[in-house]
Amino acid sequence: MFSNLLSHGGGRETWLNNILPALLATPDAPELFVYYVSDAHCDGERKIGAYEHPRIKFIETRLPVSTNKLMSVVRIARFCWSVSGSLRKRTDRHSAIVGIGTFYEGAIIALARLLGIRRQQLVLWIRGVWAKEINHRHGQWSRRLIATAERLFMRCADKVIANGHDTKAIYEALLGRHVEAIPNALDLNRFAQVTRRALTTRPVCVSYIGRLSEEKGLRDYLAAIDGFIWRGLATGVRFEIVGDGPLRQLALDCAARHPEFVLYLGAIRNEDMPAYLDSIDLGVCLTYSRESGGGGVSNGLLELIGSGRLVVAWDSVIFRQVLAHHQAVFVPEGDIEGLAAVFAAAASEPEAYIRKVEASRAVIASYSLDAHVEHLLTYLAGTA
Repeated sequence: MFSNLLSHGGGRETWLNNILPALLATPDAPELFVYYVSDAHCDGERKIGAYEHPRIKFIETRLPVSTNKLMSVVRIARFCWSVSGSLRKRTDRHSAIVGIGTFYEGAIIALARLLGIRRQQLVLWIRGVWAKEINHRHGQWSRRLIATAERLFMRCADKVIANGHDTKAIYEALLGRHVEAIPNALDLNRFAQVTRRALTTRPVCVSYIGRLSEEKGLRDYLAAIDGFIWRGLATGVRFEIVGDGPLRQLALDCAARHPEFVLYLGAIRNEDMPAYLDSIDLGVCLTYSRESGGGGVSNGLLELIGSGRLVVAWDSVIFRQVLAHHQAVFVPEGDIEGLAAVFAAAASEPEAYIRKVEASRAVIASYSLDAHVEHLLTYLAGTA
């Protein structure tokens, strides 16, 4: 995984931190080798908890720090070559090489195929919709080139897994082949420790948790906060922003504009997330689903449900694949005024929203970590 595995990382890091120990707890537990990246920016930062597990071998590729686009390509190439060279030395026919991500990890799968690494099963586990995620960061020509390369990379995999039914549909149409849907999962025991009932105290705490980026809808969240406060509706509500990313300055600016009502907390370690969720009432899920955005079953969404928090989400297939109308508040995608109106209603009429929270708990058993791991192992062992 092209990641530095920091404990305050995003959904991929959270998911990996959950699944690695769970794999080791299964009968006939596999040997686990995790290839990751590091650079000077992450020196001294805390890794995911699983990094300390004595039965997991973590293999680092050290890379130079750079914000230059050309050097970014060099970083990717060095990681791919380093990992592929290491994998070539492993010839166990019972092994599976699993690329976790999209474009970067798909390049390793393709390189492994070109280098003749055929005794292992080559698997790519899609964690989003790459073409949508890059829409804000690249021009049209670059996006087309990257999308073409991604498609070629993915066709080199023996099996492709998607982290949601929406991503499954998108990549099956793209590739013209079967993609297995294994949605994200939650360690239910960890979030059972969240005991405070949502929306029962004042002020109501509304939180954005996730990467501070365009595709995650941060701008719309901040615009909704501005409109809400400027219209004089802020009584009984406070707003928090958790995470890091390219739009961090916008979060800081919003907190500076409204210091009485808005708090930017920065990134929170995965281990501390249950305790943080116990302090909030409502979480927004604003990943876009159209030209720009993402896909898959959101790990953050599952954590909100598992901790009994109210979910306010864009009305799109990303979130509708998990929750129904009676279990969450859905707002038309991009409707900033509608989003602000929900904040006011949750504070003034909490009873109706508490019923949605209670109803949402019915779905969480379907996303248990045990079932997730069993599905993965069964699929890898099969011939499909």
